Amino acid sequence: MKAVAFFSCFPLMGILSASIAQPMPAEVKHVMGRYACTSCHAVEVRLIGPSWRELAKQTYTPKQMTALMRKPQPENWPDYPPMEPIPNFTEADAKIIANWLKQLKN
Repeated sequence: MKAVAFFSCFPLMGILSASIAQPMPAEVKHVMGRYACTSCHAVEVRLIGPSWRELAKQTYTPKQMTALMRKPQPENWPDYPPMEPIPNFTEADAKIIANWLKQLKN
């Protein structure tokens, strides 16, 4: 009986992994990994923070993104838990993410 319950979860796991899949270039994955961005953000779905597609709608410049990562503004996203500051977030890394977000927006 336990085996039936275990195997019946596989279709659900496939659906969840497909909806949370993060198709992104290697350079973007590297930056995301450096700051653990994907712990709270996914491409299509809301996790702890907004999805990358939702963030893409904001059209942040790399300079704005850097400032917001270093000193998040919770009032910008009132329906989400406040993000922890990332004081070592660089403008070069923000540019990589911002350029990728522009592609998601299209």
